[in-house]
Amino acid sequence: MKRKTLLALSAIPLALLLSSCFVLQGFWITATSIAPGQSTKAVFQLHAYSTTADKAYQFVVVGVPDNNDLKVNGTKWGTNGTAGGPFAMSNQPALAPAMDASGQCSDSGFDFSSVTGVTWKGFMTPNKVADKGKVNTEVIVQSGVKATAGAGGDYQILGLTGKWIDDNTDGIIDMNDTFFCSGFGLVNLYVRG
Repeated sequence: MKRKTLLALSAIPLALLLSSCFVLQGFWITATSIAPGQSTKAVFQLHAYSTTADKAYQFVVVGVPDNNDLKVNGTKWGTNGTAGGPFAMSNQPALAPAMDASGQCSDSGFDFSSVTGVTWKGFMTPNKVADKGKVNTEVIVQSGVKATAGAGGDYQILGLTGKWIDDNTDGIIDMNDTFFCSGFGLVNLYVRG
């Protein structure tokens, strides 16, 4: 059985900056074992953090191996019907590179530069999401992950969440914007090949 290891989380400090609208409370996949050609979902369980008025664009980033054995198919916010959901989050190719270049997530406990062999796919809410008075509200975000026909063995999937503040108010994600990373998780997926 071959093993595909992406990173060692023990090397990443676990201190998080908890100033985001929604904080990661759990990260898992709906099926931990699938066959080539089948799909599972990476699930983010989020809870509102602030009791004051806060409204921002929320994001999730999913990391899969560079070898193209796994594909991320799309992401939906609020699949449990909370925080305005469910609705599709937009694919944002510039998100992970801008977060990496800014270095801001490393301040929150996640260092993109320490992770190798990963393809990142970022998703953003199309509108700002408010969290005031919703500290007991659970928001479920789901990203589809599909195993390609040639996949087989053990894989790791990484999930990262937080909020984006467009400092230039130009609607363009870049390294000069503010990124508050509010949690990350790692799960294992076995593809029966």
